[in-house]
Amino acid sequence: MPKKFQSPTSINTYLRCPRKYYLRYIKGLKSKPSIHLIRGKAVHETIAQFIENEIAVTEMKKRRLLELFNKYWHKQENEIQKLGLDSKTIDEFYFESQEMLLGWLERYLKKKHSRPKTEIKLFSRTHKVMGIIDAVFTDNGRILLLDYKTGKKNEITADIKVQLAIYALLYKENYRRMPDIVAIDFLKHQEERRFRASEKLIQYAAQICSDIHKKTISNTEKDYPCQCSGWCDKEFIMENGGG
Repeated sequence: MPKKFQSPTSINTYLRCPRKYYLRYIKGLKSKPSIHLIRGKAVHETIAQFIENEIAVTEMKKRRLLELFNKYWHKQENEIQKLGLDSKTIDEFYFESQEMLLGWLERYLKKKHSRPKTEIKLFSRTHKVMGIIDAVFTDNGRILLLDYKTGKKNEITADIKVQLAIYALLYKENYRRMPDIVAIDFLKHQEERRFRASEKLIQYAAQICSDIHKKTISNTEKDYPCQCSGWCDKEFIMENGGG
C-alpha cells in the first residue's frame, strides 16, 4: 500500500510533467509566487469566510464581502510587492477580483438553498488521496460539490475532470452516498458548469489514484522525466537561491 496521500493537485502535476511532480513533492521545492495564486487564495478565503459568517441584512452583504476581500488581499501585501509588478497591473487584478466576487454574490443570493458547508477537507484511506472541496450544497436531499476557479479560461480541462472525479470519490467514501452533482464555478465568466456524478466517475478516480501511486514510489530523480520542455524548472525557487 502507498504510504503518502496524493491530492487532485499532486496527481494533475504528475500527469502534466513527472519532473515537476518530483521537484515539488519529492524534492520539496517551493513554487514561485504569482499574482494568479495570490488572487485565487484571497478570493477563495473571502467566499468561505462570507458563507460561514453570512449576515442577514441583504443591503450589507455586498459591503461585507468587499471588506473581507480587502482583508485577505492585503494580508498578502508582502508577497504582492515581491512580484515586482507595476501598480496598474496590481490594481487591475484587485478590481477584477472584486467584480468576480460581486457577480458570485448576486448569483449566490438568487439560489434557493441552505447555507453550504465550505472548505471541506476529506481523506480516503482506501485510495490514499485527500482533497478540499470549496463548497457542499444540500438542496432537497440532493448533494452538489462545487469548486471555484478564478482563472481566465472556462474550459473543462483534463485537470478539472480529475479533480471532480476525486471529489466525488472522497465524498462517497466519507459519507457513504454518491453526490448527485459535481460542478465548477468559473468566477471570471460568472458561469457554473454541472455534471452528474456516477459510479463510472468514481471508478475513474480510483484508477487514476492507483496509477499515480504506482508511478511515484521512487524517490530517484531519473524516474521522473520532464515532459514540459524544461518549463517546470522555472516554476520553483531553487535551493541555491537561483531560478
